Amino acid sequence: MTTFPFFWEDHLRLVSFRKGGLPLFIRHYHNAIGYPNHHHEFVEISLITRGHGTEIINGVRHPLQPGSICLLLPYHLHALEFDENQSDGLHKISVMFDMQLLFQTDFAEVGRWIVQLSDNMTPFYELAPAAYEEIAAALTALNNEYYADPEPMGKQGFMRLQLLVAIYLYFRHHPGFASMEQPSPAQPTEWDYVKYVHTHFLEEQLSLENVAQHFGVNVCVFRHTFKRLVGKNFLEYLHLLRVRRATGLLSTTNMSVVEIAYEVGFSSLRSFIRVFKEITGMSASDYRKQHTCVDE
Repeated sequence: MTTFPFFWEDHLRLVSFRKGGLPLFIRHYHNAIGYPNHHHEFVEISLITRGHGTEIINGVRHPLQPGSICLLLPYHLHALEFDENQSDGLHKISVMFDMQLLFQTDFAEVGRWIVQLSDNMTPFYELAPAAYEEIAAALTALNNEYYADPEPMGKQGFMRLQLLVAIYLYFRHHPGFASMEQPSPAQPTEWDYVKYVHTHFLEEQLSLENVAQHFGVNVCVFRHTFKRLVGKNFLEYLHLLRVRRATGLLSTTNMSVVEIAYEVGFSSLRSFIRVFKEITGMSASDYRKQHTCVDE
């Protein structure tokens, strides 16, 4: 029977927030049973505060311990497991929020960092003690404000600030971002282009032309702007996102290659096979043999 990752709804749908409300949910909780392979439409930043476990992100396993931090984007497939020596589970602070909060004109560099993270950086790493204290303080302040009753004055603005502090500290301490180049100059709506692609890349009909039409801009202008922002042309970047999603499905499900090709937005198996090999250097079948995490 084919194993499909599921879409985790719970508190994670944008439509669940009242109009004008901050699209954000946070909790500091204990988990001792894990959770299955899934994805959701929010970005998630999480920090382990106690305990141990194993997280699998797009088929890549990494240990969790106090100080483990991760920033998951909507296309990341992820699961949590415990072995027999980890029966006590772990405690984590988890913040889930709309990606739009990171693509703001006043914080243009964050959009650039998100692009770099989705391109070739691991979303998880271990914090040094001082860095852990910094990020834990920001997330704890965010958590306290979220659950404050009665509602404090300026609650949404304060939560947005604490989230940005945590995100900036995440990238500041990420070992892969030490030599990050400065972001490309961006106009107020330009990062919306990237955000839109990140949230619609699984749709087969997504194209440079219809995204340009969606934003009411000339196709040539859109093409130039998109490449300036992400360093790749539209189709290259779209293929990268789709193949990254496909690698996760190959590693963590028993979906067939055909099913995966259409699931991630390709209109033909032939195109998927060609693009997958161009990006990964191997066939989808060979990738599955080397990276599978699914019990047969």
